[in-house]
Amino acid sequence: MKAGLLERLVCVACGGELAPTSNRELVCRACGRQTPVHIGEESREIPIFTPPPPGLQPSPRLARGPELGTPWRRANWRFLEAEANHLPAEAALLDVGAGRGDFADLFSGRNYYALDVYPYPEVDLVCDLSHTNPLRAASFDAVLLMNVLEHVYDGRSLLRSLAHILKPGGVLIVAIPFMVKMHQVPVDFARYTHYALQRMGEDSGLALDKLEGFYDPVSLLGEGIGNLKNAVLPTLHGWRRYAGKALALGLAALSAGLRGVLGPGKLRPPAEARSLAPTGYHLVYRKIPPAD
Repeated sequence: MKAGLLERLVCVACGGELAPTSNRELVCRACGRQTPVHIGEESREIPIFTPPPPGLQPSPRLARGPELGTPWRRANWRFLEAEANHLPAEAALLDVGAGRGDFADLFSGRNYYALDVYPYPEVDLVCDLSHTNPLRAASFDAVLLMNVLEHVYDGRSLLRSLAHILKPGGVLIVAIPFMVKMHQVPVDFARYTHYALQRMGEDSGLALDKLEGFYDPVSLLGEGIGNLKNAVLPTLHGWRRYAGKALALGLAALSAGLRGVLGPGKLRPPAEARSLAPTGYHLVYRKIPPAD
């Protein structure tokens, strides 16, 4: 098990201390509740506190970086990299919904733990924190939630759970899409406006330190062209189908030209943006310290 993880875990039934056994499980010293431990690649020990969601299709491992993927994904990387540079070197970090470790390279050599609802080879802990929380209160300086909140059925419960494990003054760093197509179905549940995100944070004891939208009309046009090609044109017949294909090719050329002119999208505070259709949002919440 990853160093330092066990001391941050508690029994989900009684809050007691957990101890490893020789039977690939953790047992509560107080009530005896048992938690299985999955043995992954390279004998990696991964405690499993909740079963994976039914129907979830595991994600493939994709290369990520500041110049890889869609404009939105590239913006996510640069945002998180900048926020990571603000964190103390010794900060304890939890990457919730870490998946295949998209952002793990940013935290090499750091006190970093990866959590997901599926036992990917790259994770240290499997748990759905919106339902079950085996982590000690105030045990992390920062929590990452990168393109995850839309996949959580009860997002408010998750934010409350994450606020619980943050130290006072600790930060929750979030990227969440808005105007994007459904993905990772059937576990794609929600889209939130920035108004909702602010209120959800406040309701969880989290103040909003930073909020920016990513505005990329060319990507929205591309989504529409893709829908036209894949869902609409196959239903047409005769001259309408040929005309539709020709117009779709023209739109694709227009989209490519606009990308060259407009660039990869812009980040700005939603209050300053004329568009009401952001690709997504970047947020930093801070846990409000208790009043004296």
